[in-house]
Amino acid sequence: MKIAVFGAGISGLSIAQRLKQLGFDAVIYEKDNQIGGLAKTKIVDGYVYDIHGGHIFNSKNPEVLEWVFSFLPKNKWKLSKRNAKIFFDGAIVSYPFELALGELNKDKAVSYALDLITSRQGKEPTNFKDWLVWNFGKGIADAYMLPYNKKIWAFPLEKMGTQWIRGKMPLPSNEYILKSLINNNHDEKEMVHSTFYYPLRGGIQTMINAIAKGLKILTDTPVTSCKRLKDKKWLVNGKDVYDVLINTMPLPELAAVLKMPQGIKKAVSDLKYNSLTTVLFSCPKTDISWLYIPSEKYPMHRVGYQSALTPYAVPDKKQGSAAFEIIGKKFAVKPSIIKLLPKELKAKKILSTAHTKYAYVVHDKNYVPNMKKINAYFDKLADFYLLGRWGRWNYKNMDLCIKDSLDLAKEIKKKYAD
Repeated sequence: MKIAVFGAGISGLSIAQRLKQLGFDAVIYEKDNQIGGLAKTKIVDGYVYDIHGGHIFNSKNPEVLEWVFSFLPKNKWKLSKRNAKIFFDGAIVSYPFELALGELNKDKAVSYALDLITSRQGKEPTNFKDWLVWNFGKGIADAYMLPYNKKIWAFPLEKMGTQWIRGKMPLPSNEYILKSLINNNHDEKEMVHSTFYYPLRGGIQTMINAIAKGLKILTDTPVTSCKRLKDKKWLVNGKDVYDVLINTMPLPELAAVLKMPQGIKKAVSDLKYNSLTTVLFSCPKTDISWLYIPSEKYPMHRVGYQSALTPYAVPDKKQGSAAFEIIGKKFAVKPSIIKLLPKELKAKKILSTAHTKYAYVVHDKNYVPNMKKINAYFDKLADFYLLGRWGRWNYKNMDLCIKDSLDLAKEIKKKYAD
């Protein structure tokens, strides 16, 4: 049986590698000359640069951990405790914001805490903007949650749904928040990825390359056409015939090469997403993992410190490096852009920049009905599977994408074993 996988990101590579372990051969089509999808790394003058945002790895699922470490052993990783911070009112405070109230001006802290105590009253809102106020109280929402989320989504918050939130945002209970205020303790142990692994050398690309070892990958080979034949097989790019197709490339790109009913194409065209520009720069050494910047005064929403992830991220271990992220259309990056960063960060020199069209899925209010139609159609389309952040159009971290890949491989094994 011949299987084709569209896209050599983490999902495409994971499904192909797991299928290989189960006795199936799969060919991966990748339009870029470098594998990895969003998890690509470049080395710029000795600086490690995860070009589409910092990618870390951890999982609550033992199967995922064991599987990944079977390709890249634990001794090839650095295990770190998450040390995220927020640049707020000219100072650096702890993350998440709601656990750092004790670090703020006392009057502000009391005001925010009072709003928090009376939050979550009445029916839970179904739009993201109102939900932020409902969940955190007006004080925290106005000071941090609303301005930060306006930047990272670049989409009207009142037009976003809320079904995606749990598992993506830190959601400590009000009791836990108030205890943190009283004890002035901002421990992130209850947060998502409070500890994480990162490859010691070579950036996240090292993990990508390890999983990809031994696979049949056609780089510089975009999928330009996909057609169902009379014998129910699939014809790809007008010449290659397959029994099973697995798509991980963005659904709008798939819709351009695969014949679909008009209603499905319309649902695909209505899907929302964000693009991302990242800029690598040199800076003083720090142990901060990420720095969030909510103020609308600055175009970037986050700075990821590459040099905090591994000591081998910089040519000189006494120095630091970081990449800031800007959501939206491709940002014109000039050397002077360094002046747009808060001066407190002491950025030194712009080293490189990168842009990707597809970075984050936006869960607008039409997301659920659109994806219900799309998934229902493909679930009935024999021998064609959707997978990954862009194939399934869901906002999942890398470890969850790997888990979905392992699960799909089991499903295919069960269906086609004979």
